[in-house]
Amino acid sequence: MDTRQFFERWITAMNELDFAAIETMVHPDFVAFYPQSGERFRGFASFRAQLENYPGGLTRDSADREHADIVETDERWAISPAFTVVPLTQPGRYTTIARIGYPDGTQWRTVTLVELRDNKVYRAESYFAPELPAPLATSIPSYGRQ
Repeated sequence: MDTRQFFERWITAMNELDFAAIETMVHPDFVAFYPQSGERFRGFASFRAQLENYPGGLTRDSADREHADIVETDERWAISPAFTVVPLTQPGRYTTIARIGYPDGTQWRTVTLVELRDNKVYRAESYFAPELPAPLATSIPSYGRQ
């Protein structure tokens, strides 16, 4: 299957909390990393335990499939807060962007840098941020424009 099909299968399995399907998609040497909290999960069993013991519990259909996207083909780069240039795509690598619901009812955005090996998720580095309201139009400076 191509990368987009793989991603769609992954998000479906996560939304359905189908751990059997997720396990078939995870490489034996899988590592997930959440840099914001410093959490690192080695292997599927560790990753599953983190998901099953998430405070507030997981809910089905927490990822908004309509607003989920994958960056897989174009060469794209991002600049981190430390001004490090990070590739978003390479062969065997892609980036996912999704809107997810947290157990407390808030909506968050997640960006995950994924590396595939042997057609399975080998590495996943995820960043999370809450959705913020847009600023009021009157609070945006005009910077000299009339």
